[in-house]
Amino acid sequence: MSPLREPLATFQVGHLERTGHASATGEQQLSARLADHRGRIDLPALGVLFDHLGGIPFQLMNLDTGGFTIQARLSISAQGHVGIGERLTSSAQIATHDDNYATTSVEIRTSSGTVCCVGTARNVVVGRSGEPISADGEAGGDIPDGADADGIRLPEVIDPKLAGRDIVAEIANGTRDAGPLVDLLNCRVEIEGSGADAVLRLRARTEDWMGNMFGTMHGGVIATIVGQAASLAGQVHTAPGQDYSVSDLAVGFYRSPAVHGGEVIAEVVPIKLGRRIGSFDVTLTAHDGMLLSRGTADVRYG
Repeated sequence: MSPLREPLATFQVGHLERTGHASATGEQQLSARLADHRGRIDLPALGVLFDHLGGIPFQLMNLDTGGFTIQARLSISAQGHVGIGERLTSSAQIATHDDNYATTSVEIRTSSGTVCCVGTARNVVVGRSGEPISADGEAGGDIPDGADADGIRLPEVIDPKLAGRDIVAEIANGTRDAGPLVDLLNCRVEIEGSGADAVLRLRARTEDWMGNMFGTMHGGVIATIVGQAASLAGQVHTAPGQDYSVSDLAVGFYRSPAVHGGEVIAEVVPIKLGRRIGSFDVTLTAHDGMLLSRGTADVRYG
């Protein structure tokens, strides 16, 4: 499997098709592999689909010039819940562009046609070298059947008497399952402080499958790590039995790390904690402190 396909196969993304000069479609099959510590699918699990599909139209537009494009920023908003076993369909359309930059709108729908996620990708032409790309090469094949996900056990139901910080503390000390998605990303959780001073860290050990055509981490994987860190930080501030979901995520990509076993660290601090919405700042760095990405997330409390 080529480096271009690894993140797509892992997140069960496929059926990528060019549908016009400036548009494309794709699908994602959601499985237990992408569930969080609550046994649920949340916005971070859609990061690879959103990022990859959001880059296809502008990349295909630049095939004639041989230019490579990347996403410099993603802005994603989600509404409602999507379940394990759901088949998502997505469309991407360039909204505006010039020779070097584009803004692409992305929409993701459930199998019933309900919009569950919308946003934009900022595309940029870069001078990097990578695998030669063709229109056929950007078209994804069948979605992997995910048979290896059939045996994945979901985490135990969380005791409604537990406060959010206690839940995350149990994940950090290893007495509670972090969930399949965190395991997939090779992450471990750290937490210090409490209340508005709480700091959450998600440390992810990179692997080759996370790579893109340049041999560095796929932007969708970065978005997933940043988003999942924000999700766990959001959990820290829930009252016993309180529900929450990641409703908004904005991620800027500054450098893409190598994927040869090094560690990346997402550190999350609260910006503002409200009764209905909590806002969080996420900084992703390499093991040596080099800034890789910065994100902000809103968590909606139920």
